[in-house]
Amino acid sequence: MSEPQIILMTDLDGTLLDHDTFDYQPVKSFMAQLINAGIRIIPNSSKTSEELEHFCADFGQRLPYVSENGAALYNSDMLFSEGFSENVGPKILGRPVSELMAVWTSNIPNQLSDQCLFLDETEQDNQSKYLGLNGDALDRAMKRNYSRPFIFKGSDDEFSVLINEVKNLDLNVLRGGRICNLSGPHDKADSISIIRDLLDAQGSELVIVALGDGDNDLTMLESADIACVVPRKNQPPLAIDVNNTCQRVIHASRTAPHGWQEAVEMAITFLKTEYRYSYG
Repeated sequence: MSEPQIILMTDLDGTLLDHDTFDYQPVKSFMAQLINAGIRIIPNSSKTSEELEHFCADFGQRLPYVSENGAALYNSDMLFSEGFSENVGPKILGRPVSELMAVWTSNIPNQLSDQCLFLDETEQDNQSKYLGLNGDALDRAMKRNYSRPFIFKGSDDEFSVLINEVKNLDLNVLRGGRICNLSGPHDKADSISIIRDLLDAQGSELVIVALGDGDNDLTMLESADIACVVPRKNQPPLAIDVNNTCQRVIHASRTAPHGWQEAVEMAITFLKTEYRYSYG
């Protein structure tokens, strides 16, 4: 029986990258070892394509990646075996910002839209304050193709009303620690089914190991075969139940980036036992 193809689908900020410094230097060599052993690493992030291309350049290797909370899958050709041909264009699940705003402007009541301050309409200093980025890093973060970040100034009750409004319009709003993001109705889990369908044609068993730390990672974690939770600073860890898809939940004891390596090592141990995987 052939060995399974292992994919690590990972969030970046707070999962692979340190929550405060965005550093991942301590696990870079480990990541390279995984890739050299045939394991695929797919960043799946709220970051833009420009940010993810910069991450790949810093890492020193081209990677498949999913941008803007599931809006687009890039470099999917890297998932295939040598000699296997496939359309290598990006798989787009998101809606262009122009379309999002056309629906928003025509349908969201003024009393709600007035509570939303879109970040790209503010001064650069304000963008830096909310995103924690400066210079070129800030420019890359603001180049969004399928989502638009905003600050919500209203009450929690008003935010609940806004959520209902956008759902009725086939839009989505994700709320993070400091900002919200308007997008189409996609999330980080959507690319998993695409990847499974793409690789079914190769006939090999596929095991997806997902790694995350935040609420917007939940659907991705629950749709993977193995879910790895990296703890958040001063917050309780995500609660994930074993289900028909997710066979195993692993909790790291350390925060990023060391917790990322710890979780992957625990997943590999499980793979060796349950899948007769021979890594290392």
